Amino acid sequence: MPGGKKTSLTKRQREIYEFLRDKIINRGYGPTVREIGLHFDIRSPNGVMCHLKALERKGLISREQNMSRAIQLSDAPQNRLSVSLIGSTASGGPIQPSVSSDEAVSFASVFEGSDIGCLKVEGNSFASLNIVSGDHIIISRDAPLLPGCHVAALDDRHAVIICTVQEGSNQLSPAIPGAYSPTTRQVMGVITGVIRKFKVPQVQPPAPVEPVVRT
Repeated sequence: MPGGKKTSLTKRQREIYEFLRDKIINRGYGPTVREIGLHFDIRSPNGVMCHLKALERKGLISREQNMSRAIQLSDAPQNRLSVSLIGSTASGGPIQPSVSSDEAVSFASVFEGSDIGCLKVEGNSFASLNIVSGDHIIISRDAPLLPGCHVAALDDRHAVIICTVQEGSNQLSPAIPGAYSPTTRQVMGVITGVIRKFKVPQVQPPAPVEPVVRT
């Protein structure tokens, strides 16, 4: 409980809190009202909301209005792996707003697995795959090698190469068209995603005005 304080909860409130905590920490985002109702056999959405409001009043969770999954724990830093869906857009085209006001997109699958790591890209040798210098390639080192997936591997020069797993043979081939096929020395892991950060300008505070001293 927050700050190590004992908070008075009913048995059902404690069970729901532990369910929320498990989903948020281990899955990356909270359950919907419907998920909670199904898990605890609470048929009325209002019944679930009563428990959530009680947990909120007692300082254990916080909720954003009009967002079904936007439940945050009060006693732990949040790993934000789910964000609200604003809409969809094509280059040069108008935005298509999301149909549902509480629809969210989860990126938790990018970080699934017990052994996740990343490679920072330097240079533009992967540019034909739209992976450029400064990007971070997320890899799962314990995911199975399935046909169609991309993997990061080391070749016989100990250089990183990106390969695809071929259908039928499960052999690795270079993901970059026309690239020379080197000997794969070691598979580092299955690529689950690419993270690209954009620089956000920081607003500089105005310089303090020196007082004018008159003599």
